[in-house]
Amino acid sequence: MPVPPRRILIADPDPASAELLEAVLRRRGYRVQVASDSPRALELAVLRTPDLVVLDVRSPLLDARTFVRILRKNPRTEGIPVLVIGQGERTSPLVPSGVVDPAEVLSRVERIFRRAEASEIEAGLEGDLAQLPLADLLQILAVNRRSGRLLLGRDGARGEIALAGGHIIDATAGPVTGEKALGRLLSVREGPFAFVAGSVPGAMRIARRVEELILDGLRQVDEMAALSRELPPPDQRLALAIAASAVPEGLLPVTSEVLALLGRPCTLTELLDRGTASDLELMRALAVLVKRGLVRRLSPAGREGEASAVFSAAVREALRSRLSSGPGRGLSRGKVVLCGGGPLTRRAALSRFGALPGFTVEAPGAPVEQGTLGTLEVGEGVRLDLVALPSDPGLFPLWRLLAAGALGALVLAPAEELERALRFLEHLKLAVFACGPAPAQPSESYLGADPAEALRALLERTAQSA
Repeated sequence: MPVPPRRILIADPDPASAELLEAVLRRRGYRVQVASDSPRALELAVLRTPDLVVLDVRSPLLDARTFVRILRKNPRTEGIPVLVIGQGERTSPLVPSGVVDPAEVLSRVERIFRRAEASEIEAGLEGDLAQLPLADLLQILAVNRRSGRLLLGRDGARGEIALAGGHIIDATAGPVTGEKALGRLLSVREGPFAFVAGSVPGAMRIARRVEELILDGLRQVDEMAALSRELPPPDQRLALAIAASAVPEGLLPVTSEVLALLGRPCTLTELLDRGTASDLELMRALAVLVKRGLVRRLSPAGREGEASAVFSAAVREALRSRLSSGPGRGLSRGKVVLCGGGPLTRRAALSRFGALPGFTVEAPGAPVEQGTLGTLEVGEGVRLDLVALPSDPGLFPLWRLLAAGALGALVLAPAEELERALRFLEHLKLAVFACGPAPAQPSESYLGADPAEALRALLERTAQSA
């Protein structure tokens, strides 16, 4: 929410002079009201409490000294600064006089407001970033050359920015510091802040100009917001999808850093905290690695062990041995394809698959027509993708590509064009199993009504035949 413009009250008996001054001030963005004499100006000052009164000494009925004395006696108006213009003597240290040129008046007005802001900041400034964005707040502190600590969140829980003479010299956000921390804090849109004036001890980690830091930081915030849509959620655990010895050479330093960090599985948040590069650089590198299949998603913390308990050691070892002997040697990675069923049936099946320990839905809420629906961590480093085949018969030729190398196919009943689909799958030499409502004459390929149990049974049979 933008800060409202300053309000100025002009007391000037000369309509032409008042109109000229009003136009100059309005062009600068101020809200202006005009009174033709001192008593009317006093009345408006009490009713409207302007941020500044510009009083021409020629205003009739009340002289400047009396006008200021009355203002100071009223609690509503005692803090309003007064700028006296025209020919006259200085009546108070608070009332400069002799200003007649509109440009000079504007200069004095802005000087008064800068001093007022500086006084407020010197005494300590508090508020909420929803009303005063962090970028604007930092610029105010810079213009007034303030020194101190800007705390974001209750007691600085979100972070802290250190300033010296209006220059940003350091920032802290959780475990990160310097420009990396400042970039994170610039993404904060709301929450309390408090500025604590005073000298700031410690190292100077930031040296760039405030304007440059803010512009660059806001640009990075926008880019990261767009990039986050391509990346896993912040709490999603990630790991290398290849052996550490198979990492390509000649990579950019940031890419190499990301691969090194993923040598030990971690979440996206942990990766950004541990990396020395900026969050944007790390996210860019990670996005490339994910697209190239060099990074894989793990099941939520604690579920891999549960998944291992679902499948016996013999099953896990048989699956790992089979996968390691294929084109993806060393990755222990495979897939099972899913076909049949309408959108509702597939959605219900996906919900049941999610009940399997170690299963992670790829994109919750996304269409289930085709593509990778989720992944299953079997244990022993074995990861399986569940890939949905398109149900449109006209797209059956795509099945050959999508089903290449699959461990088997799971058919959801009822399935349109089922006979044709089964023949096509058999032509691909896939082991085909069915689940759903029990058929009149169940066969060995029928694995039960529950899709999750059917998937588990499919893998166990596949392991037995390995």
